[in-house]
Amino acid sequence: MTRVCAIDLGARELKLMEADGRLLTYHAEVLLPDGALIDGMPTPLLTAAVRGAVEAGGFTATRARVAIAETGTAFRDFRLPALRDSELSRAVMFEGRRQVPMTAADVYFAWNAIRDADGYAVYLAAARREMIDALIAAVAAAGLQVERMDLKPLALARGMGVADGLLLEWGAAEATLVLMARGRPRFFRTFLLDAPADDVEAQLDELALSLNALIKFIRGSASDVPITSATPLFLGGRFSFLPDGPQRAEQRFDFRVTLPTTRFTVPPGFPWEAHFAGAGLIQQSRWRNRLTPSQGGDTRVAA
Repeated sequence: MTRVCAIDLGARELKLMEADGRLLTYHAEVLLPDGALIDGMPTPLLTAAVRGAVEAGGFTATRARVAIAETGTAFRDFRLPALRDSELSRAVMFEGRRQVPMTAADVYFAWNAIRDADGYAVYLAAARREMIDALIAAVAAAGLQVERMDLKPLALARGMGVADGLLLEWGAAEATLVLMARGRPRFFRTFLLDAPADDVEAQLDELALSLNALIKFIRGSASDVPITSATPLFLGGRFSFLPDGPQRAEQRFDFRVTLPTTRFTVPPGFPWEAHFAGAGLIQQSRWRNRLTPSQGGDTRVAA
């Protein structure tokens, strides 16, 4: 099997994980230096951070898949009537260009369509072309060829194996919350943590405050998705590395706390709980029209 490096690129954190088929081999987690990303755009500091993590972590892969946060992206969830397969792609792109508040020539699109009795449920993502091209170039300058890009909320949900419920990944300097409903992300937000990583209690308090505020917002903006104390809350990241982490989460969060499991072969001591987005990148997706351009230009190909 060809080795693949999965890169989880956050606002302040960089996580890398290498896989050889279903076997996880290497990992790295570092804080990004100030100025590595400016409004989603990479600087030479990002290339240096990726290269340093690859060299220090012993990575051998030359191909990479990258998950990015929501900066510089837009998302739409809409329906289309029943169409012939030959008409679906054109209809999705027409509706996407109509709904997304970006100039079509300035973005890359990616989408997923699920057929049901009434037609298609479509979830579409658009990302700034300039940003995506710059990220690909920055990673290439670090010695890795990007073969696929994804959005972190999608990769995170895929890696955790969650179709319905809340996901909360806790990192050293940031956290990501995702609401999944019927296999579709209805809300997601990455937010920074002010407390230092070694002040666990202060970060847990921040997580609780941010989670409560975001849940209040979600209940107003996605009122068709009920969120109650019976809603499962899947935890990733630092929760698994704390003594009684799930119990401490249950004391602060009024939800049914669950820890996901991995579907990979994991060496002893490998911190796979910190790499759910990376796991989601390695797994196959059914999305069409990659966010990354093909080598022949902006050719629409199946991801």
